[in-house]
Amino acid sequence: MKEKERVAYLDCLRCFAIFLVIVLHVLVPVVSNTGLYGAPSWELCVVLDAFTRVGVPLFFMLSGWLMLSRDSTREIGAFYRKNLPKLLLPLLVWNGIYYLWNAGGEGRGLSLEKFLAGLLNQGHGYHMWFIYTLLGIYLLCPYIKRIADGCSGRQLLLLVVIILIPTTLQPILNLTQPVYLNLFPPMLEGYLGYFLVGYYLGGHPLGPWARYALYLLGLAAFLIAAVGNLAAASPKEILLPFNGGYRLNHYLTAAAVFVLVRTLFEAHREGLAPLTAPLAWLSSRVFGVYWVHVLALEAVTRAVGTDLTVLEFVGVRLAAACGLSLLFAALASRLPGPVRRALM
Repeated sequence: MKEKERVAYLDCLRCFAIFLVIVLHVLVPVVSNTGLYGAPSWELCVVLDAFTRVGVPLFFMLSGWLMLSRDSTREIGAFYRKNLPKLLLPLLVWNGIYYLWNAGGEGRGLSLEKFLAGLLNQGHGYHMWFIYTLLGIYLLCPYIKRIADGCSGRQLLLLVVIILIPTTLQPILNLTQPVYLNLFPPMLEGYLGYFLVGYYLGGHPLGPWARYALYLLGLAAFLIAAVGNLAAASPKEILLPFNGGYRLNHYLTAAAVFVLVRTLFEAHREGLAPLTAPLAWLSSRVFGVYWVHVLALEAVTRAVGTDLTVLEFVGVRLAAACGLSLLFAALASRLPGPVRRALM
């Protein structure tokens, strides 16, 4: 794949993924509120929440395909020099922005020690864990590329299974087995599984029967997660056992979405051609939206308060967060190169 090549279905998936992430962060205060337990609007939010959880897996899958499909990824030094600063510089800048925002909101003084403590421990924004995890995967990426190049499709899927055994499959088995299983600890970060699945699905088109089977599995996984989360919750505690980052239902549903969007764009290339330019424009601003959307959400929440119905609370915060974040990203994209790269 050429470094600058744009692919419409990837742009669509990237835009869809950031929208799901924003919806997820909008829903969390509602879903986790025991005072709303049992209300129809709360149940709707729990169901939606189960689906929005595939947004982050889609981001890892997209990164996996884009990074591992490039021959240049094999060159360790060149890969690090090109890609690590793209994460590190905005990470430093946005940690500073969120630290100042949080300090101002809480009315506390500034401290270099506290700033550095947050910077070195998953950041000053709750969404920043994704970038820290992606940094770790990027450090492995040139080595994973060499492994992937030497593997057949089946061998690559076996590697995914090996990654999932301690992070995903053992927890499932431990729910039903009388003997606790702890055969071996994770050898690689569990999110790397999504990275490899994205590379596999991007480079290995599935036949019709395989696609239909994956769609059914993805739909069934989503429904099981939604029903399971509803059943596990109670007025005393909102347990969401199917929401963990490595859950098998996320793998299946995210893979189904990935394949569905790819298939639609490849099967209806001419009909969907008018969407190519708008999706490319939006996709190139997703990183800016990612960085600022939590700030926008918190600002909107402070402005509107909580004297709203559940659906009003969700609707207002979602519309405002999407609008403000996209406006910021559009304006930031017009800034001089060094400033733009620092922000997005």
